[in-house]
Amino acid sequence: MIGHNIRQRRKKLKLSQQDVAQGDWTRSYISQIERGHIQPSLETLTKIAIKLDTTVADLVGDQLLLQKAKATVLYPQICKQFLAKLPRTTTTIFLDQLTNSLLSNNTLDCQLPPNPELYYLTARVLIFQKNYPLACRILEDGLRIFDVYWRILFLVQLCTLYELLEKPEQLAQAKQQIKNIMNTFGTLIDLNYKLVQDLSTETDPVRCAHLMTFLNSMLYGADLERAFQLSN
Repeated sequence: MIGHNIRQRRKKLKLSQQDVAQGDWTRSYISQIERGHIQPSLETLTKIAIKLDTTVADLVGDQLLLQKAKATVLYPQICKQFLAKLPRTTTTIFLDQLTNSLLSNNTLDCQLPPNPELYYLTARVLIFQKNYPLACRILEDGLRIFDVYWRILFLVQLCTLYELLEKPEQLAQAKQQIKNIMNTFGTLIDLNYKLVQDLSTETDPVRCAHLMTFLNSMLYGADLERAFQLSN
């Protein structure tokens, strides 16, 4: 499992085994880990994780700590407790900078990693800080990079921002884009089925996690919203 995850992550980043081995091991050593012939030590896993811009938890199949950090990003003190238990990678460093911007109420000033979830979380933080123009820019950039499921979420957030910023033309365009995308799915049931189909063939563990998040949000979100309606 660990070797498989390392291989999948390496291929996603378009790195060779020699790229991962560089400076620490031989290419053959990485090959043996990926084939399951060698069980790497925690120290080795930590070094590999850093080179692959991920976490040890992710490579061993448990993303719990990282998911907790992402889920609590609007609560920076709690988020930092989780980040402190994770190795420093591009993602965890960025999340730390994001929480620092909340604590100091300063504008985030760093390069966003090419990760749709981090784009989305950054926009949410900027909206929380009422920095609506920068949140718009982040989401608009994301529209050009990420897959259709993330584009739906980005467009929904953009509709809210365009209303706040009183930009009727952009609002109308965003609504039309949402309509065009949703028409390709037909109904919510069709969208759910498409997510299941994609999940059944996806091998990248990160995208699998995203697809499962979308599926679970559809499964539980409507019931939670209905619970609040029934309580009023």
